[in-house]
Amino acid sequence: MLSQIKDFYSQNKSELGLVLLMVYVCLLGLGTIGEVWKVEWILDIPLFRPPGKYIN
Repeated sequence: MLSQIKDFYSQNKSELGLVLLMVYVCLLGLGTIGEVWKVEWILDIPLFRPPGKYIN
């Protein structure tokens, strides 16, 4: 099982890196849009919430 994962990773390393980069850029853009135009539903996504925002 582990060898299959290593083989998959070694064969698709560049594609996986490209996908991770695209996800990062999309999240960065989404967060920027939320901050610049104060879009609350974006800012309320747990990834973009400041620590302790909804703790009672």
